[in-house]
Amino acid sequence: MITTKVVTSFQRYKDTDLNQKAQHIVDSLTGNAHFPTPAPALTVVQAAITDYANALAKAVDGSKEDTVLKNQARDAVEKLLVKLALYVQLNSNDDPAIILSSGFDISKPHTPVGVLPKPDGFSVAAGQEKGSIDLGLNAVTGAVGYQYEYTDAPLTTTSVWLVVVDTATAITIHHLQSGKEYAFRVAAVGSDPSRVYSDVISSFVL
Repeated sequence: MITTKVVTSFQRYKDTDLNQKAQHIVDSLTGNAHFPTPAPALTVVQAAITDYANALAKAVDGSKEDTVLKNQARDAVEKLLVKLALYVQLNSNDDPAIILSSGFDISKPHTPVGVLPKPDGFSVAAGQEKGSIDLGLNAVTGAVGYQYEYTDAPLTTTSVWLVVVDTATAITIHHLQSGKEYAFRVAAVGSDPSRVYSDVISSFVL
């Protein structure tokens, strides 16, 4: 099972940064005893890097065609680096130090966030429209969304919560009954299915 993964995406690099990164990888693999037979061959990768560097220089004050050619040259370099990264992955024995000696980077391991904490700063206020309520809270680190819930007040053992899921930390619930009291709560939504709710706040709807 592979536990240490080589980064195989290079889209985050700016044009000049990619050129420098690619050259660093070739230089690091040249004569590297851990990787005696790079595939694709380093001569092929070096030729693509040289073409890319030349295309970059022409595109600085060049025509639209020069820009297209630069993008094509970049794409060629990226595809070769991906293949080279797979070679490094297969021949690294899952050793981070060996992978780093190739000039490639290592992906950060995914760490489960776990149960998200109780939301802080939950607030309930009358909305601008009749029959509406504004809900808000402070953002919860690690949350991908928020589960807002409301029901008739006062709460009973048979209360049924209605759910509204949204990615925003502030929403408005519409079509509530004016003059009626409701109870509201919210929980952050993350990778863990458990929910930790805020304190319940009751409010009359205008």
